[in-house]
Amino acid sequence: DLFKQGYRAIFLAVGAHQDQKLGIPGEENPRVIPGVVFLRKVNLGEKVEVGQRVAVIGGGNVAIDAARTALRTGAKEVTIIYRRSRDEMPAYEEDVEEAEAEGIKFQFLSAPAEVVSKDRETISLRCIKMELGEPDASGRKRPIPIQGSDFLVEVNNVISAIGQTPDLSSLEGMGIETTPR
Repeated sequence: DLFKQGYRAIFLAVGAHQDQKLGIPGEENPRVIPGVVFLRKVNLGEKVEVGQRVAVIGGGNVAIDAARTALRTGAKEVTIIYRRSRDEMPAYEEDVEEAEAEGIKFQFLSAPAEVVSKDRETISLRCIKMELGEPDASGRKRPIPIQGSDFLVEVNNVISAIGQTPDLSSLEGMGIETTPR
């Protein structure tokens, strides 16, 4: 209707509320929670149970928010696992410093490789150490896995916060053209 009224462009600001998957075996485990889902539930006042130990995957603002929120909702130990170094983290520096002051731990140069179900309350997160190579398209040094450096992290929950995309499913069949941005 807006196009029929003479408008040539429409800007839809729907936000980025659809989580990106880790792409590793075992991530469908119910103890793995997408960061945006976790934060939405907490902000809507829904009951969200986290265990004593929580691993948050990612280095952006959602990862920092999820880690701090997990601590405030009952976790005793929260560790952010990030595949690059602190210098490459896209999160706001002030928020990273506040997370550290609250007791959030950081495991840099590490990436998840598999979620291994252990029992009803605990999962093992198999991670691999990384080293930094040449810069990638983002301008940050590209993380490269170090073969044979696997290690296990025992946790009760994993919160995945590696990025979000817009959910454009509501536009399907409407003939609206979108761009990658």
